Amino acid sequence: MASHINLAVSIDVGGSGTKIIYKANGWDKPQFFLMSPEVEQITKADFQRYQENQMWNGIPLPEHQAYLEWQDSIFIVGEFASEFAVVDRIHERKYENALYKVLAAVGVILQKHNVAIKKRKSEAPKITLSLAFLLPWNEYNDHKRFFSQLQQMFKAFKFRGQAWDITLSENFLCRPEGAGLLGIYTKIQGVSWFQQNQVAILMLGHRNTTLLCFDKGIRKSADSPLLGFSSFLDDVCSRVSGIGRNQLAQAIFSGLYEARQEVYRYNALADAYTSHPNWGSLKPIKLLASARDESLRQREVEDLVKAIRAGTEDYWLRLKKWLDKNLTTWPKQVIVGGGAAAFVEPELEDYFGCTPCGTHEKKLTWGERAPAYKATRDYTNTETRPHANLQWLSEIQEKIQYLFKISYSDPEGLAFRLIDCFGMMDQLLDKTKEVKGDKSEKTA
Repeated sequence: MASHINLAVSIDVGGSGTKIIYKANGWDKPQFFLMSPEVEQITKADFQRYQENQMWNGIPLPEHQAYLEWQDSIFIVGEFASEFAVVDRIHERKYENALYKVLAAVGVILQKHNVAIKKRKSEAPKITLSLAFLLPWNEYNDHKRFFSQLQQMFKAFKFRGQAWDITLSENFLCRPEGAGLLGIYTKIQGVSWFQQNQVAILMLGHRNTTLLCFDKGIRKSADSPLLGFSSFLDDVCSRVSGIGRNQLAQAIFSGLYEARQEVYRYNALADAYTSHPNWGSLKPIKLLASARDESLRQREVEDLVKAIRAGTEDYWLRLKKWLDKNLTTWPKQVIVGGGAAAFVEPELEDYFGCTPCGTHEKKLTWGERAPAYKATRDYTNTETRPHANLQWLSEIQEKIQYLFKISYSDPEGLAFRLIDCFGMMDQLLDKTKEVKGDKSEKTA
């Protein structure tokens, strides 16, 4: 067992789940895993009673039975929290709940890789942790408090009964959500490109929607309200009966994947445009109907489709008003991220005046996102429509799919949702790049 472990971890505590990318010094490539977003605090006595009432439950992975001890409480993190009275915390500020998610993520990593627990100082490996972390812009002022509290907690927490000698490095990289997208795209295009253009970062997440606007490298405006995809899901669920937020989200994105071959339509000018699918014809949507009678099931589907369409209109109306208010200058390039972006892709194309098209290298292909865009033509208006190129970072998505062996037929769009976290990991590794020839740095 190595006596000194250097660990780099990038964490994105999104409302739909926690994304974790990590790498020990000397590894050829990073690894990743996901955790459910729940966090519950219970007393030690309540946890003891739970354990005493359990029969043998197999040998779960650490991420599937994650709990940690801090001071006089037990914090249950991830899907294990479903065993307890789960509280919806999506409207709470991120940083406090994120403390326990970060501790749990590090605990999972160390247990997955069998890093020895702290017994005697001569035996316990010293672990230096470098952390990259994302916060919504409107909560970014919490990052110093977050770092200070983490430093204290790493000295005294236990994960599943184990403790380690962990030091949180000053190489702490905290940025607003969307900074991972900007960092990795700027690395491709070059800093001079960023310093010479108007660029917007648009993150459409589960909890927050974030907009960062830059002009010639200078931030001009930023906002990240609680205008995430969960608000749309709650709206739709309120219009129908018996369907939960997570259930609906899974059906919608599975439906988008099923309808991927039908995404493009053509207008009178023979220009392509992206459209919403025929929701009522999609198997994942039909399966949400629960009535035994076939005619009743069909009516349930029809009501659900009406609710999705009405919810989409209301969701986009709120997004559009917010964009109108916060886009202080019209960007040349809009870098898009977040799982909900694929859902409102037709509206984004229309708003930014984008018509999907092919390039000399790659044609416009059914079932794949457009390789490029051209300005939308509008012969009914003498004024030229404003146009900004949408950039979905498809090449980075493909790199993530290859690196982490994520299926290209993944209906959840996992690789796309990982880009912000992946971009932060790239920046963290650049910041903590090992010194050549330093033999003191080891790996687990």
